[in-house]
Amino acid sequence: MMISSRNCLMWQKRERWAAMDKTVVLYMRLSDEDDNLAAHEESNSISHQRKLMLDHIQKLPELKDCNIIEFADDGYSGADFNRPDFVKMMELVKAGKIQVIVTKDYSRLGRDYLEVGNYMECIFPVLQVRYISVNDSYDSANSFGSTGGMSVALKNLVNALYCKDASKKVRAAKAVFAKQGKYIAAFAPFGYQKSEDDKHMLVPDPVTAPVVRLIFELATKGMKYTEIANYLNDNGYDSIFEHYQKLGVRRCYERDIGEHMWSPSTVMGILYNEVYIGSVINNKTADNIDTGHQVVQRDKEDWIIVENCHEPLVSVEDFKLAHKMIARREKSPRKPNGKWRKSYLRCGVCGKGLNKYGNGSSYRCREGHVSRIRGEEIEQAVLDVARKMAVVRLEEFEIQMNKDASSDDIGQEIESLKKAKAHYAKLKFEIYDDYTRTNITREQMAKKTAEVKNKIAELDKMIAEKQELFDLQKDLFVDAKQEQLTKLSKLDKFDEDVIRNIIDYVLIYDNEHIEIKWNFDDFHIE
Repeated sequence: MMISSRNCLMWQKRERWAAMDKTVVLYMRLSDEDDNLAAHEESNSISHQRKLMLDHIQKLPELKDCNIIEFADDGYSGADFNRPDFVKMMELVKAGKIQVIVTKDYSRLGRDYLEVGNYMECIFPVLQVRYISVNDSYDSANSFGSTGGMSVALKNLVNALYCKDASKKVRAAKAVFAKQGKYIAAFAPFGYQKSEDDKHMLVPDPVTAPVVRLIFELATKGMKYTEIANYLNDNGYDSIFEHYQKLGVRRCYERDIGEHMWSPSTVMGILYNEVYIGSVINNKTADNIDTGHQVVQRDKEDWIIVENCHEPLVSVEDFKLAHKMIARREKSPRKPNGKWRKSYLRCGVCGKGLNKYGNGSSYRCREGHVSRIRGEEIEQAVLDVARKMAVVRLEEFEIQMNKDASSDDIGQEIESLKKAKAHYAKLKFEIYDDYTRTNITREQMAKKTAEVKNKIAELDKMIAEKQELFDLQKDLFVDAKQEQLTKLSKLDKFDEDVIRNIIDYVLIYDNEHIEIKWNFDDFHIE
């Protein structure tokens, strides 16, 4: 019987796998979209994926006795490949410690069809990793020079479209929950916890609810925000950050330096949060593909407020009385994102803005980390450094303008580089298309793709350099910018508005130790 060269190479490939000491990885993934859309189905559950893959491995003689390890990303979208366990798995793959990867289907590996194809076509073959997709009946050991052709590409494309469709459905489902008064945020507010019977229902937290009630009680007695915060700190009450830290919950904070204590702003946030009178407020922010996955504050008229949804921690009467006693002014309209002006003199320990005392003659931290700092001394020190930096900046601009081409020429160069990048980006898809049409081999595709990626990386670097130079020269031709720096270099008296053109903020630790954060980082003063 004559054996074709293709079948012979496939047989040799399987023999090589059988002769190796192998470590098999079972990779499992379950996203929030899968969980929400199939709440009553177990087909995508982690346990079901594990059983399906283990049963399949037992049918393969060369793998059933191998060392098996598991990686699972529970609650991560397939559109993002920066998943914790996936990253750990790939580190072991690159270290040569993994020889076989098994998934339930292509979608468990990911739902970006281009990236999944890149792993199957280039990365796994180059790293000599055998990939098995059980439900898709795919095993790279049974294929030679092809990963399934058009059928694989179509399945991965369907998976990508499913991911986008699932995202829309989840957002629609959350909107329905919000109008029903269901609590849909990731974390329960301080003072509450999510019910064990219904994760969309809030119930009082026996540990933190008394703290919230105490805050309202102190407010009804006429204590101000700062007084309440100091009382909580002095009596050893855990701050919100410390509470979540003890629970092992990681929350994202804009400032993560120094000590985490009760602050007046935190107290104010609790006193004016209607969740403590039984209301649920949803739709306050947007964070989706339409906003570039950036958190954006919605207008108050777009909020969804539903009353009497859960057990209140304080009565409506006490809620209003606390506001009356604390005599807080009405909220001013929310400024657009990025328009808030933070203090430029900040405590080096807690990061909060320093307050002026003694008719503005001195500064100190309201948390007590930095003692009284004479205003004239710190302002003069900041002024001296800012003037020196302005002079250096102007000299740098003049040198750069003398040795570089005009901004118009640079702009044309940038456009030319961008066109070249677009050409190579299109070429990358053409290479993949040639491979699916079997016009080139896998090795040829991998080599050409690597060359194109390297070229694109070079172009990106060149574009970034030219853009930086273009932005610099653009600033040079803006008279206002030059006037600001010139004015700052000749400034005799401290002027915060002028100094803010070059300084973002100043961290003060004591009279002799300060740290300046500039509005640029392209050079430093020695």
